[in-house]
Amino acid sequence: MESIRMSGITVGGRLRSLRNSMKRTLKEESEIFEVSLNSVFRWEHDLAIPKKSMLRRIADYYDVSFEWLLFGEGEEKKAAQNNTVNIESCIEKQLLRMFKILSGDNKFKVLGYVERICIEDLGGELGSAARTSFVCPEGAEVV
Repeated sequence: MESIRMSGITVGGRLRSLRNSMKRTLKEESEIFEVSLNSVFRWEHDLAIPKKSMLRRIADYYDVSFEWLLFGEGEEKKAAQNNTVNIESCIEKQLLRMFKILSGDNKFKVLGYVERICIEDLGGELGSAARTSFVCPEGAEVV
């Protein structure tokens, strides 16, 4: 299979570079995108190209432009952001993904734990503000 190659680097090379920038293994990457380990390996070694919908998902996850990911053209980043913001975005997405699979009781445990960390890290005043800011919309069911 002929890979899409622009500016000397293939789609697979850009995918591998993104994964390596986060110091992730192939297995971790496969879990994040809910595909087989073999799929990620094939993508990174230019044996296959992800479907368009998966490329868009990967681009969104890493906060890079679809055009850069597919063709190596244009700006890599969607918006002018530094690497710290990109890493924080990835961490937030990973936390949200894991949080969504927790049971209701464990979600409240996590919320309490995060609240305690905020109090320790940012001081009691901000921690109190964070505690009062958690309000379920009227009629919403907490599960």
